[in-house]
Amino acid sequence: MASGSNDEIGFRREQADLDALFRSHHAEIVRFLAARLGSRDEAADLAGDVFVEAVRSVPRLRWRGRPVLAWLYRVAANMAADHVSRRGRELPAAVLPQAAAQQPDMLPERDALARAMRSLPAEQALAVHLRLVEDYSFAEVGRLMGRSPAACQMLVLRAGRSLRERLKQDGLHA
Repeated sequence: MASGSNDEIGFRREQADLDALFRSHHAEIVRFLAARLGSRDEAADLAGDVFVEAVRSVPRLRWRGRPVLAWLYRVAANMAADHVSRRGRELPAAVLPQAAAQQPDMLPERDALARAMRSLPAEQALAVHLRLVEDYSFAEVGRLMGRSPAACQMLVLRAGRSLRERLKQDGLHA
């Protein structure tokens, strides 16, 4: 087929319908960004930028055998990393318990887990998010990340070990 495979044609069709792409995946991208940034409001703002970047990047985007959603996650992960580095360092750990005390519904354990999740490498965080938050199978996670299901299982396993170690450092048993 001279014009490309059926998968590539479907990719181009999905890519062209950015309105449908936005409706289908905006909430998912916001959840991912909220986990990476620690703020739902910042995540919602940045998610809009992810889709604006998607519109800008369409002419440069090339078919690589992966779904458009995989590309959106990559854009979101890169933009989250840039946002965090621009935002500077997080509040020192000594300040966080006081902030949690001002909001009685926030548990110190939840804050520690959120900090630990944000400390994960981007690939591990994405694998954990797709598997545990979005409830994708490892086969689907692998398809989105361009990895084998076994590689994605290893990413989630390593993330679990890292989270356990980080929580232990914070004095919590996981």
